[in-house]
Amino acid sequence: MFLYAHNIFVVIHNLNNLQTLNSGTHLFIDDALIASKQGVKRVLHPCVKHEAPVLEPDPNNPWEHGGPDQSRRVHLYGTTMYDAAYGKYRMWYMCRMGPHWRFKANEIPGLYVPRPDRNPSTYRGKTQDKYGRKFVENDRGDLTCYAESHDGLTWTKPNLGIFEFNGNPNNNIVWDLHGASVFRDDDELDSQKRYKIIGFCRRYRNVFFLTSPDGIRWHDSDYLEPVAQRNNEGCFNVIYDNKTSLFRAYALTRDKDKDARRMIEYTESPTLEGPWKPLEPMFRATEQDDEVGIERYGADRAEIHNMSGFLYHNIYIGIAGVLYVTGPGAAEHEIPVDGPIDAQLVCSIDGFNWDYIDSDRTPIIPRGETGTYDTGMIMGTATQPIIKDDEIHWYYTGTEHTHGAAMNDRHKVIGLAKWRLDGFVSLDAVEGIVETVPLQMPNGTLEINADASDGQMRVEVLTADGQVQPGFSLDDCIPLTEDCIHHRVKWKSAQLVNAIQPLRFRFNLHHTRLFSFRIQ
Repeated sequence: MFLYAHNIFVVIHNLNNLQTLNSGTHLFIDDALIASKQGVKRVLHPCVKHEAPVLEPDPNNPWEHGGPDQSRRVHLYGTTMYDAAYGKYRMWYMCRMGPHWRFKANEIPGLYVPRPDRNPSTYRGKTQDKYGRKFVENDRGDLTCYAESHDGLTWTKPNLGIFEFNGNPNNNIVWDLHGASVFRDDDELDSQKRYKIIGFCRRYRNVFFLTSPDGIRWHDSDYLEPVAQRNNEGCFNVIYDNKTSLFRAYALTRDKDKDARRMIEYTESPTLEGPWKPLEPMFRATEQDDEVGIERYGADRAEIHNMSGFLYHNIYIGIAGVLYVTGPGAAEHEIPVDGPIDAQLVCSIDGFNWDYIDSDRTPIIPRGETGTYDTGMIMGTATQPIIKDDEIHWYYTGTEHTHGAAMNDRHKVIGLAKWRLDGFVSLDAVEGIVETVPLQMPNGTLEINADASDGQMRVEVLTADGQVQPGFSLDDCIPLTEDCIHHRVKWKSAQLVNAIQPLRFRFNLHHTRLFSFRIQ
């Protein structure tokens, strides 16, 4: 007698799980569209990095250096985009000077408000700006700077002449937000407000909204009051969700536990200028995060340091920066806790309830080897990636040091992480089957994004109750035998437009990696 081990393959033949699909791409990051699978494994794919930083602090730009024995930093709490109307890639990144009481304060009239000492918030005897808004703090000198590129790899920092830095107008400073979410609004009737920006401003310790005709020259005179209530620095990453016609913001804050752990809160608004809902807790470190930190780094605990998230086809994708606290940081007035930050892929069906893709917490942007520019932390990503030419490009902040390093050891740069289109996660199999729930979808063609270069892949079309439809059997399907991002599935004598709906797809994988399918 011969005994064979079989994987259990369960098919639920009913319409309770019927899904209505629009045209477009559908991922396999979760099981929302999967009724059953056999012999397949969900695999997370860490990025491929550009070999060198794409943006570094320039020693000749004192606004990108904190001062003598201070940090050198270009930091991406902010936006990158390919602006088709402008014909270039564009980036709004952050620098920081100060605190000035350690050395002679820099002068940036109109933005920076150095204090004569640590209190009160005054500048040459003034306690408010020209509009009457009281200064709260700006002794650390957050600066929003601008860079642009023709290819997304080689970036220039143009001398804009908007603000003087110590009397010199040759700089790329455009404002002073602690992270800048920038949008081009082609529906805006007023060309002077074509570009819009939102972020935390340390001068008033709150979130403000500004407009611009070009994304460079910003004006705040029409929006003098804060548009959202917040009093702490850190990421305030805003994206537009065209599925719900909402702006969503993910903000760093502190929890109420004994360690005041960093966590992410959430708010939303129909417009950038508000009204924004009150911030509410959204994403915290879990006991499993603590366990990973203990096992991997000997950490005391885990905290969520930053997060970006956006709608990617049929699901929300995000990258959370998890800080594993290993001990105290540098001296007073520097950084209180030390530890690495790992970039973890998270997903959500609604933009609010998030979970990790990989239970092992495999970093989606791995930190570099010892001695490289991002060996210490992946300390934040752009608000969302740029998707162009069948690739995903996500810019991020990388550091040589861990979180608690002394100021003179702190060096932050901006790197580039890349994936193939839809390439965050795949279903992999030597011999496997994936069957969808019943689908009601528009008439069209079926495309798959898969790597079958070491085998082959075929697709069957089933009825809602799981029977193979005539003309759409395994033998009828012309197999994919290569690595292809846009493979149009064909059958010998049948066309998908003639299939009976609702329908199911049965993907048959032989030495294949399946990333997504698309109704075209």
